[in-house]
Amino acid sequence: MNDERKTNPMKENMLVILAREGQPDAFRSLYDLHWRRIYAIAFRHTRSQPDAEDIMQETFIKAFKRIRSFRFDRGAGFAPWLNAICLHSTIDFLRRQKRRHRDHQVSLADLNRELRSSGPSPEESAVHSQAAGSIRQALRVLSPRQKLIFEMRYLQHMDIREIAENLKCSPSNVKTQISRSLAKLRKILEPVWGML
Repeated sequence: MNDERKTNPMKENMLVILAREGQPDAFRSLYDLHWRRIYAIAFRHTRSQPDAEDIMQETFIKAFKRIRSFRFDRGAGFAPWLNAICLHSTIDFLRRQKRRHRDHQVSLADLNRELRSSGPSPEESAVHSQAAGSIRQALRVLSPRQKLIFEMRYLQHMDIREIAENLKCSPSNVKTQISRSLAKLRKILEPVWGML
């Protein structure tokens, strides 16, 4: 879709990182980037504006609750992950509907087929891999300790307390190092993707 093609994967990855740290502006930016496509997917299967809006809202609530489970190392990008959540939400919504008009019925088999094919194209995978590579290169500006903490947090998906225990330091020290790392990365990567 056009919205996905316009999205800079590096910017999107950094927004996901910031959103995982609980920054509301990053959540809002991700929503702004993807809401039209998610609404279109839901509307295509429900043919109902209110139902599509409900599914879109449910999709974003689920995504933001589960954002820590998003895996950068799978190379698919945030958009296909969000599409899959939307398709699952649509399937759940349609299953809950007791009465539908016949012409509005959607085959659950069709939805499941779409869910299986909602993965990224080879081009999208290449672009997201390139963006991930740029972020890895930018990590070189971090001190060894900052890089270790960053990798523990975002590649190994460890929480702040676990990192602090492993490094024998305070959780506030870990948070400070993460904050400094994100500031450094933002400064280096910002010219590439523009303002967040």
